[in-house]
Amino acid sequence: MAAGSNAWWARSTDTVLADLQSTAQGLRQTDAARRLQRDGANQITHGNRASAFRLLVRQYESPLVLILIAAAVISLVVREWAEAAIILAIVAGSTILSFTQEYRASAALQSLQQRLALKVTALRDGVPVAVPVETVVAGDIILLSAGNLVPADGVVIEARDFLVSQAALTGESFPVEKRPDPSAPGAGLPDRTNVVFLGTSVRSGTAKMLVVMTGQATAFGAIAGRLAGAEPETDFERGIRQFGYLLTRVMMVLVTLVLTANLLLDRPLIESLLFS
Repeated sequence: MAAGSNAWWARSTDTVLADLQSTAQGLRQTDAARRLQRDGANQITHGNRASAFRLLVRQYESPLVLILIAAAVISLVVREWAEAAIILAIVAGSTILSFTQEYRASAALQSLQQRLALKVTALRDGVPVAVPVETVVAGDIILLSAGNLVPADGVVIEARDFLVSQAALTGESFPVEKRPDPSAPGAGLPDRTNVVFLGTSVRSGTAKMLVVMTGQATAFGAIAGRLAGAEPETDFERGIRQFGYLLTRVMMVLVTLVLTANLLLDRPLIESLLFS
């Protein structure tokens, strides 16, 4: 099945098995090795986590923050201590808030990654074998039981009293039952009752799952990508950045014009600069 296939959770088990060129007895070891080489390891790829210092420095790259810092410096030069203190307090509050949000997001990514299992039981050549989670590929049949972590996204093809905790992914506080019956094509993540997701955990029962998506193509991978900053800049973020640049240009023009006018009127330089 192509990585871009849609609504695979709404198809019958036989259809998904056929699309993935797999069987209920799992893949042959040679087929799994070829797919691993073709599709890559079942891992969440991301850039190195930025240090706390780098995250803090990043907050001062905003044009709006730089404008406020420039205003504070000028106020200090002309000894307007109260104005400088107010501006610096605004800058500190804004940057600390942004830093806290980014640092927590970075920590959340690390926490999500620690939820991955080291090994899982897969059917290879019709025999249950323990394989590293990184070697799981689309088409694998995985055996799950209470206490296991789900190694990839896939559909449940057999289940017995099978409850899964997916609070970290969907926010549901209670375990949910998973069944082999197909879900609706437009179902969201919480409503896909036949799907188990990478990083979720089995609370009770046993099941067999057919792996459909691995690594970065999973729902977990999409979340990790956003937390790592892999997503493109949003329209709102782009608008704020462009507004900051516009404000910087307008400020430079206005300051120059006002300062020039004051000097032409023979007013003191320092007072003219502060007024500008």
